[in-house]
Amino acid sequence: MGDEFHKSMYIDTTWTNKIKCVIFDFDKTITKKHTGGSVLLPVNASDDFIKSNFADLEFFKFCVPFIKAQGVHVAIASFGEEDAEAVLSGLPLIRKYLDLAFGATKSKDLFPDHTIALWHPEKKGKDERKVGKTDHIAEIVKKLGGKLKNSELVLFDDDANNISIGKKKGVHCFYCPATKDLLEEGKDSGFNRHIWASFIQKMKSGGTCVLM
Repeated sequence: MGDEFHKSMYIDTTWTNKIKCVIFDFDKTITKKHTGGSVLLPVNASDDFIKSNFADLEFFKFCVPFIKAQGVHVAIASFGEEDAEAVLSGLPLIRKYLDLAFGATKSKDLFPDHTIALWHPEKKGKDERKVGKTDHIAEIVKKLGGKLKNSELVLFDDDANNISIGKKKGVHCFYCPATKDLLEEGKDSGFNRHIWASFIQKMKSGGTCVLM
């Protein structure tokens, strides 16, 4: 697995000179369809459904260990929360996705619990349209020792507002389109090999962008 990804467009490491932590949104970035932060139907918690709901499972399985092998942290920033009435929600939901991708032990090595920031801004009395993932990113940085600068972070997210706010805070941000039209047409959406290749190319040229 992964031999097809051993190409310079995917494994060039120029970006590691600047980036020390790669942060992924969860819903519609790692996943293809939005989970809503909770699963109410058992069928949507099945292994088969979850595997089919990754935006690009094979590349994600290659890319995350590759990032970690460069001495770079990986993290998740999500607005999802636990729901007592759900079959699966919150951290256990994200953990099941990660466990199916990497195995239960390896997933925790790649994404320790402290690298997963999971709550909705409304729960803290804040407006998501104004704060985006700012507080999530700050918590991740704090739990990683508090020494990382925003300029050493990259955020992959399907929400253009989160991207815009992150850029204003000095975070390298890359938009991962995940529209209904893309899904219906069977086109790539969320975080996938093409988004990563574009990130590598942009970092090689010394820039950052919002992919629209």
